[in-house]
Amino acid sequence: MKSKFLLKKLLLNILLKFGILDVLHYKNRHKVCILMLHGVMAPNEKSCWEPLRQQLCPEELKRTLTILSQHYQFISIEQCVDILDGKSPPINNAILITFDDGYRNNIDYALPICESFSIKPVLFVATNHVNSGLPFWFDRLDYALQQNMGEVLSLSYQDSMYHFDARTREDLTISYKKFRDDCKQRFNDDIKLNNLFNGLSEILEARSGLKLSDISDKDDWSAIVSWAILKEAVSKGRIDIASHTEDHLRLDCLNEDDISSQLKQSKICIENELAVKCHYFCYPNGNYNGLAIKLVKEASYRAAFSTDVGLCESKDDLMMLKRFNFPANKTTSELLYLLNTK
Repeated sequence: MKSKFLLKKLLLNILLKFGILDVLHYKNRHKVCILMLHGVMAPNEKSCWEPLRQQLCPEELKRTLTILSQHYQFISIEQCVDILDGKSPPINNAILITFDDGYRNNIDYALPICESFSIKPVLFVATNHVNSGLPFWFDRLDYALQQNMGEVLSLSYQDSMYHFDARTREDLTISYKKFRDDCKQRFNDDIKLNNLFNGLSEILEARSGLKLSDISDKDDWSAIVSWAILKEAVSKGRIDIASHTEDHLRLDCLNEDDISSQLKQSKICIENELAVKCHYFCYPNGNYNGLAIKLVKEASYRAAFSTDVGLCESKDDLMMLKRFNFPANKTTSELLYLLNTK
């Protein structure tokens, strides 16, 4: 396995040395690269826990943006959509930075780093979480599980049993990921899925007497950004804000009325709270279908962003824009290869 990794690294370095990656990069110069991030945070003296789902550390964000800045031109979401819509000419090797969900650490830790590269990112927020300040249901269960470590946990909810191996953090990381993946496959109703996560959390919180909601306003891992913070950042032109629904529910796992409500109400909320127009949308978990696309258009969004992987170009459907996961911990050759061969 190690020899295979070293061989791949050697081949990529050869491609870089002989200019092959530069040729690919030049060939794609009129396409737009869009990168996707979630939380940006590292353990510090204030941390009282650490989520099982890893967040990007600020130092790695800065290192990777340094490499990207040498090969790309950072653009805003409006520039991106104008280019893809044919309303503006291409910008050579344009790249857009997007953040999903609405974690406060995007403003506290990531935004200052972005600004040092003259980047104006876009933050897709789930408006009901901003309204309430309550953590996401997947973070809530993560925290609740970690407060009951040391055994295999067997929980009964609505006549079904759920098992989590919480003997060690490594065991729980594997077990929780498997549970989440299984749930995404098994549930075609995201409201029921949301209820399951919250129901299991309540059982675990009763056992430990500890709730993430009790500490989340001071917790850099899970805290949701407030409207006051967003209003200040938007008024200073530091960031753009767009919709990620009200409740971070997968649109292809909702009925038509619920999809329409999630789209319209989140848009109205952003526009009322921030006094800006909300033209852009991002599908939670990247899930969409024909009905979702139709309703996104009817809700008057100009463009919608998926988790489909690849570069974007002017012929693409603005309702299904592709993005790459942020290419962390990559060398220059790995990064250029990854972002130019999809």
